[in-house]
Amino acid sequence: MQEFEFFVMDGRARFDTSRAAVFEALGRKPPKQWKLSRDWGGMDAVLVRAPVTAEGENGTTSCGDFEYLCDIE
Repeated sequence: MQEFEFFVMDGRARFDTSRAAVFEALGRKPPKQWKLSRDWGGMDAVLVRAPVTAEGENGTTSCGDFEYLCDIE
């Protein structure tokens, strides 16, 4: 089963994730929508995910390309 890391990015990620800034790394559990709205609502932020491709010995992970999921309202 594919694992994903979830991130909050700026609104440019809707169209071009390579030019958007990462605001927060959320981890591997899908975030709850009410928490996203509380923390990021009204800030033109979006939720994205990236597939985990490798895990390092020191706890770091490598991820693939970002995939836009939804706007945070």
